[in-house]
Amino acid sequence: MYLAMLRLEVRIGDGPRAKRRTVRAMIEKIHRHFNVSVAEVDRSNHPSESVIGVAVVAPTRREAREILDRVADALTAHPRAEILALELTEI
Repeated sequence: MYLAMLRLEVRIGDGPRAKRRTVRAMIEKIHRHFNVSVAEVDRSNHPSESVIGVAVVAPTRREAREILDRVADALTAHPRAEILALELTEI
């Protein structure tokens, strides 16, 4: 069993209210689509930036990494989010 975590720093330039709505929608969609644990872990009070943490448990290291790669690709393709930094940690 392997655990992998992804930390994404995201900029959403729609203002604080729209940022909250966009982050919440992104988190719910990632959770439903990829069946991973996901939460806003930092910068929740910042008006345009957020840090999203994603964790996955998989039977193989390769599978865990593939899932997180697909999550990162999905967030990169989001029209309102700009990825500032990405960090992958495997345990």
